[in-house]
Formats: sequence, structure tokens, C-alpha cells
Amino acid sequence: MMPVPFLRSEVTRLIAEGLATTVLAAGLSLGVVAARAQRQPETFFKTKVGLSDSEIQKIEHGHVVTKVLESGDKKYGILVFGAVYISASTAEFAACYRDVRGLLEDAVHLDVQEFNGSVSPPKLSDFDRLTFRRKDIDAIEKCKPHRCDFQVFDVTSFQKQINWNSSDKYEQVNKLARQRVQQGVTKYISGGLKALGSYTDRDKPFNLYQNMKSMLDSSYYLREDKSGGIYQHVLDYPDAKIPGATDFFYWEDIDFGQGPTIRVNHVSMFPQGFGVAKYVITNEQLYASRHIRMALQVFYCVPDTQNPDKPGFYLIEMNDSRIPDYAGLKYMAVRRIATAKGIESTRDMLNLYLRKLTGKNPRTYYSDTDMRH
Repeated sequence: MMPVPFLRSEVTRLIAEGLATTVLAAGLSLGVVAARAQRQPETFFKTKVGLSDSEIQKIEHGHVVTKVLESGDKKYGILVFGAVYISASTAEFAACYRDVRGLLEDAVHLDVQEFNGSVSPPKLSDFDRLTFRRKDIDAIEKCKPHRCDFQVFDVTSFQKQINWNSSDKYEQVNKLARQRVQQGVTKYISGGLKALGSYTDRDKPFNLYQNMKSMLDSSYYLREDKSGGIYQHVLDYPDAKIPGATDFFYWEDIDFGQGPTIRVNHVSMFPQGFGVAKYVITNEQLYASRHIRMALQVFYCVPDTQNPDKPGFYLIEMNDSRIPDYAGLKYMAVRRIATAKGIESTRDMLNLYLRKLTGKNPRTYYSDTDMRH
């Protein structure tokens, strides 16, 4: 047992941290004693997210509330918050999230395929159904170096491996794309984000590791010094993998109304959580075929700290992303689309888990700021 003076000093330190910092650093990542001193996550909702009392009440009554927040990158960053109270256990939520085939219940998901890259490299057959549409393949054919809207790590090398005059050029592209994705994930499993290198399809190369580090360092939702090692796990996987964490991978084919997009994701599940968050899940985008350079979704399961016996938990999502370095009217159009997709994705995911875990018919409330982005 720890000496009483140590406990007193520790409580004092935790409360001081709660008063000196904000949000997940001053909310979800606080110690339990400090969190109870200022009710969490209500204090976080008010002081950092800027929710009204009525919006917080909607969350508590089982309705999804979303809001666009200021990103660490004011020009190319998009940060969306969402929350809902779910009357279920964190174990039930974790099992629900782990079932990626369940995403197909969401209308925007056209296809989903999990592959277990944490144990062994993915097989090429894991990507047999991954297919780019003819419209996208035509766009790849017309891409110019540093002027490509379709996201390819090395577009010139890709183009040179295709016989564009052949009648089976579409099959060639999809075969090569599957090989590229499989090779990319294999590199990531052994060497992390550093092994993936940079997108070179735009004027300015986009290095995934450097930009993920910049995104995390400018955020408040996953502080390096207050996340119990999760920051390091996300940034420096596999070298900084946390004992007890579960990792898996999947690709998805989704359509939010702007055309299908292929994404490859790495999910990490942390049953130990950190601070008052009893369970944490991160979903890191490793590749997307359009609109989004990189993205990270973080889900926190947080009980009501003033009512510890209350069944259920607040499910809080922070959805952070970066768009390509477009300019002018194109930049404004892509930012508008990406913001709308971020809001829709956050809303749909929270509603999906609410419906699957409680059977409730979801209702969503948007903050006024959502309408201005």
C-alpha cells in the first residue's frame, strides 16, 4: 500500500493538472479523483468543445451531437467531434467495433474486408475484391506528375507499368493496385509509417510519418505525455506497440455521394484506456484513394464521473484529417466536401453503434458551427 503522504500529494497533483489544463488533457486524461472534482466529460464538453447545456442533455438522452472544431492545421485540417451516451458495457462496444463486417449495415459502406496483418503479412488474396472504378482508372491514366487528384504514392512508376492501349487496361490497373496495397501494408507492418514514405502526386511531397506526428503534436485529444503510451503506439507502430493492445487491419469501399473511395485502415484497441477513459480505440487511415491525405479517429468510452454506478458510458469520437494541398476554388470545393464527409462519417458511426448496442432509433443534432463549414 502507498504511504498516505504520497496519496495526498498525488491527489493534489491530479487536481492541479485538472485546473491547469483543458480537454482530454484536462478532462478525459485526468485521474479519476480530479475528474470527479469537475464532472467529466461535461466539463470537457463545455470548456473545449463549446457545447450548450441543451446539447449536453441531448447526448445524455442518447442522441448523437456533432460539431466541427478548430484543427491544429487551420488550412488543410478538419477536426470533427461527436458524442452520444450509450447504455451498454464497454466490452459490448469493443466486440461490436471488432466486427468490421457490421459496417455493411451502414449504407455508405459498399464492401469491407478484414485481414490479420498483426500476426503475419497480408495475402494478395485479401484484396481480391478491391476494385477501382473505370472513371478512377481513366483519371490515373491522365495524371501528370505533381498534378494528380487520385492519390497514388508514385504515379509515374505506376503509369509506366500499364499498357494503356490494351483492351484489358482496367484489369491491369486493378491487379497492380492490389499488389501495391498489399506491398504497402506489408511495409507498414514491419516498419510503420516511416516505411510508407511520401505521396508524390502533388507539388509538395506529403510524408505520412512527419505529418501524422505534426497532427498529433498540434492536437489536444491524444497528448504524448497524457495518453498512457497510445500516442506512441499510433505514431511508432510496431516499435512502440503497447502490451495488451489488439491490432487489426481492414480495407473498405465507401461512397458518401461523391463517388466510391477505397481506404485501408489500422485499428488499435486499448482495453486499459487512460485517465477516465475506460476503453480507447484508434482507427488510423493508411491510404485513401481520394480527398483525404491522412486521418485518425479516436473513440473514448467515458463513464459519468459523478455517477459511477450509472450503467453505460459516453462514447466520444474525435475525427481528425488532412486534405491535399489544393488552391483556389478547388481547395474550397474539396474542403467543403471533406468537411461534410467528416461530419457524416462521425454521425453515421456513432448512430450505428448506438443502434446495434441499444436498439434505439438514432437522432442526430448538429452544432450551428457545422453549418458554417
